[in-house]
Amino acid sequence: MLRTIATSKRLADSRSGLAVVWLIGSSALIIAALSMVLEVGWLDLCRSEVRVIAEGAALAGARAWGASADSVAARTAAKSAAATIVTGSTVEGSNVELAALSGALAANNDTSKVNNNAVCPVTVPTVNTVVLLGDFDSGSCILSASTVGPAAPRRACLVQFSISLTSPFTSVSRTVSARAVAVWDPAVTPNRSRLVSLSAVTCP
Repeated sequence: MLRTIATSKRLADSRSGLAVVWLIGSSALIIAALSMVLEVGWLDLCRSEVRVIAEGAALAGARAWGASADSVAARTAAKSAAATIVTGSTVEGSNVELAALSGALAANNDTSKVNNNAVCPVTVPTVNTVVLLGDFDSGSCILSASTVGPAAPRRACLVQFSISLTSPFTSVSRTVSARAVAVWDPAVTPNRSRLVSLSAVTCP
């Protein structure tokens, strides 16, 4: 009788031990799965914020260029307007990553080049930080960076940049990129810039 009780106790202890091990293992899996879900949501939010910033910058650049007579100063102002939107914005409440792009954005403006474009995104995605001005054809959706002095309704601004963000859930570094193109539209009242789709870019 005593032997039976002892055996039953050992079996109960063994089952309790297995239950604890199973519970610990399950908890680890649940935490890992939850972290993954939270990171996916966080990454989607960051991408959305970065896309909105790129769109706002492109709209600002197209407006600054399109609303003025074409000149070196007007193109410089357009690039500056786009850069200001980018570097003055925040992602997840932080401005550090975007502010760090200020040097690369400033280097995009070269008054000796066609449309002040120091670089052309034919090299994208190798060149990740770009503010490009050019002539936009609404029929083909092609942005020509080589067209000198495009008419106001065809003046467009492309903004593209990438930043690295560290996940608060997994501590993994993630690269988030965005690109947007806007064209000046004087046919509407009040005049404004609008976002457009892009099929290709041609460079000088």
